[in-house]
Amino acid sequence: MTLADAAEYLGVKNTSTMSRYETGIIPLRWTDVDALLTMYGVADQGLRSELISLAKEAWRKGWWDEYRDVVGDKRYLDAFWLEGRARHIRTFNLGFIHGLLETPGYMGAIFRNDSSFDEAAAARAVELRLARQRILDTGQASMTAIISELVLRQRIGSPAIMREQLTHLLTLSERDSITIRVLDFDATVYHALAGAFTLFDLGEPFTPVAYVENLAGCLYVESPAVERYLGAYDEIEKAALTPSESARVIRQACEVWK
Repeated sequence: MTLADAAEYLGVKNTSTMSRYETGIIPLRWTDVDALLTMYGVADQGLRSELISLAKEAWRKGWWDEYRDVVGDKRYLDAFWLEGRARHIRTFNLGFIHGLLETPGYMGAIFRNDSSFDEAAAARAVELRLARQRILDTGQASMTAIISELVLRQRIGSPAIMREQLTHLLTLSERDSITIRVLDFDATVYHALAGAFTLFDLGEPFTPVAYVENLAGCLYVESPAVERYLGAYDEIEKAALTPSESARVIRQACEVWK
């Protein structure tokens, strides 16, 4: 079926508009999604309902919109949306503790060291990150976080900030919905050296989405390319210490920061 066919069915004047719909540059109204699903022969009511709900959500403002002033790349906002929708979040971190697991002191040390933030912007960035953490408090999403042992030994801020952060990890690991594991120095997983990434498991009928962030911005990877990240995470997970072994390593790291 061509773009022209779909555009004509929706009453869209040209195919370029339809192309922008399909590539996600502009969102579709839910009524148009409903119409296209009929045109494309999608009869599964569960799938139709889920896609129509997604279309409605695309037009709603999120709580994070008020923090646009401290988000340099607006594509980061999609990560917050995915966090809010995910049923399970899987992370691997090589440089920093993941933002959903950070203490205010740890966050503040990171943002105050960033020359692009003044004191007020750093405070706003901390406020945004703390607001994101509410998804773990509500229980709407579970989380598995694998952390390189390097992160436990990398000083961020003061020794006191590091002790507080590592103690916080131990406290979070006691929750049924949060699993924290350490990839120790002796582990040999070359995929782990490629850097940190996050996997958002959205549940049926959607495939997981991988999220990668670096100094150049952020990247979202969907099916079929996401399979490489899923495979890499499986390798890292197999090599990581058990939750109880990880807690022991985290406690040992706490002693380093006394």
